[in-house]
Amino acid sequence: KGGARRCAGAVRAASRGVSVVASASAERVEKIRASGLTLDAFAKAEVAAGVATMRANDPDAFNDAPDWLLEWFLRDRKLDADKATEKTKKYLQWRMDDGYDALASAPDVAEEAATGKAVLLAERDVLGRPVVYVTLTKHDVETRELARTCKLCVKLVDEALEALRAEGDGASETIMCVFDLRGFSMKNADIDFVKFFIKCIFDYFPKRISQVLLIEPPWVFTPVWQIIKPLMGKYAALVKQTKAKEAKEYFADESTLF
Repeated sequence: KGGARRCAGAVRAASRGVSVVASASAERVEKIRASGLTLDAFAKAEVAAGVATMRANDPDAFNDAPDWLLEWFLRDRKLDADKATEKTKKYLQWRMDDGYDALASAPDVAEEAATGKAVLLAERDVLGRPVVYVTLTKHDVETRELARTCKLCVKLVDEALEALRAEGDGASETIMCVFDLRGFSMKNADIDFVKFFIKCIFDYFPKRISQVLLIEPPWVFTPVWQIIKPLMGKYAALVKQTKAKEAKEYFADESTLF
């Protein structure tokens, strides 16, 4: 409950649509940028040619797929059109098979969102990345429905990426996830959801989640992290365990998030 109260101001700002403009020193911004994940940039002509090859590889699969989606997987696969084709098809099939194509109107997702366990903040970090904020004390593994929790996760990532696309060229391309572990106990430890989240990072939203902050994990979280860390592989380096006061450096000087 304490962690929930401390982030209540940010959650209220999210619900009102209030945006906080990130202001921070250039040195701090560059330090944070260097610590996160970024996607390789390529010449527009190379990317366009790769997308054309992907569409030629499987016209039916990509008939309704937007260019931005193909471009992202192509860049993730470093312009290897064949590998990007297979990974994109896997993503599209997953969304269709598991019911992730109609999240905006799904009542079960709305009910899960109403718990406040996870929100997309209106406030951005200093790199302009959208922030998905998760309050672990609001998540009870014994009472949650895993499918609902997974759908809420995807919905929030979708909304964050849609907001970035709407901003056009020059906008951030990635998002940040913050897990507030203040007050965490073992009833909040959800390994099955973590496995889903990791699969999203690897397979479905590659290089979209550029950084993860774990806010003040207590000692009881240590064995949980020992299970999670090997599953994340190289992406474990993107996870930072930090005190709330230290996490403030990722946000605007005027932020009241922590």
